[in-house]
Amino acid sequence: MARPPPTPPCSPSPSPISGNSSDRSCRARPSLGTGDPRLRPPRDPRREDLMDRLMPLAFTQAEYDRRLRDLQARMAGSLDVLLVVAAENITYLSGYETIGYSNFGILAVRRDAPPLLFIREMERTVAETTTWLSDFETFADDDDPLEQAVAALRKRGRLDGRVGIELGDSFVSPGAMDRLRRLLGNPGDGTGLVEAGRRIKSTEEIALIRRACRTTEAGMDAALGAIRPGATENAVASAAYAAMMGAGSDFFAGDPIVTSGWRSGVAHLTFGNRRLAPGDTVLLEMSACHRRYFGPLMRGAVLGPVRDEVRRLADVVVQALDAAIAAIRPGTTSGEVDLACRAPIERAGLEPNFRKRTGYSVGVGFAPSWGEGHIVSLRRDDPTRLEPGMVFHMPPALRIPRQYGLGFSETVLVTATGGEVLTNHPRRLHVAGT
Repeated sequence: MARPPPTPPCSPSPSPISGNSSDRSCRARPSLGTGDPRLRPPRDPRREDLMDRLMPLAFTQAEYDRRLRDLQARMAGSLDVLLVVAAENITYLSGYETIGYSNFGILAVRRDAPPLLFIREMERTVAETTTWLSDFETFADDDDPLEQAVAALRKRGRLDGRVGIELGDSFVSPGAMDRLRRLLGNPGDGTGLVEAGRRIKSTEEIALIRRACRTTEAGMDAALGAIRPGATENAVASAAYAAMMGAGSDFFAGDPIVTSGWRSGVAHLTFGNRRLAPGDTVLLEMSACHRRYFGPLMRGAVLGPVRDEVRRLADVVVQALDAAIAAIRPGTTSGEVDLACRAPIERAGLEPNFRKRTGYSVGVGFAPSWGEGHIVSLRRDDPTRLEPGMVFHMPPALRIPRQYGLGFSETVLVTATGGEVLTNHPRRLHVAGT
């Protein structure tokens, strides 16, 4: 492949919004890397030394090169350009880590040129600090980001040929996406091209997930240790949060979930200042984060005296989780794993208290979710076949509505021979004070 011609120098041009002369769309720098090493511009030792001193990349350059190269191969035959707008996908391809992930941004990926990241001007420094990229375009807060994006990408040749854009989950509102597509001339649908690479985790990704699991376990230990009569749900959540932060977690995608007593029987509540009382069940779910990768864990606890129906509920959930993990192996369908999980629950007559999927993919994420369920889910009748390198959070839970509830989960890796449980914590009902 011949080296693409250099981008011609830019000159100040009128702002698409204000009409004032501006050179914002000309603030580009040569790339440090691309899927094809022959496309890389000359090395910039000053920037590489700066990155070594300040913040190491989450992954090796070879890992990012592979991700980009694989994406470009998937684009072949259908697209020359993919406009990536999902925050998780931008991070997966570039390493971009920011608390401003909900700001509008586009990573323009061509098959024959280095990627270009279009972001808010305030985000430029964090993009330079956390990514391997050097090619940026920015918009100011008084610009129309959609018009500025189209103008900048067109000027830089990133809209030449067959263009696709992601139409799936993102922080771009439906109205803004409709308008952006009109400005772009109705590009094709590029949804799922990046996710096709995210579904199988690399060795480097799995190492980060393992690290996140160790940090999550510290939070779970602290939460269980904080359960006592009179303690509030908030105090239990605070103990978990402090332990995970103290163990080195990055910022979360979701706060620790702590529900007790009747509140544990209501799905998707979380800590609400309720005070724990004797006989309460407590449902805990949390995940620490390392470089935007997660290792979730759910556990059930109870304050004595322990009722027989609570012990029975815990036994059924653990049996269901055990059966689901045993069913994990390459070639098995997602639906078959879900069926294995569901069988002990149905035998116990508790299926009406389940009625959910068995698990979902986990990997790179931002709030409001650490999950990748839109990529792969373990759910009823799903024909997706498991492959080595997939990682799932598997959280069966049973709730007696507004009375009590318990859940247990593991983060599980699909290996060549079966399932490896990445989380490491006693899989049993925790009785506080014993």
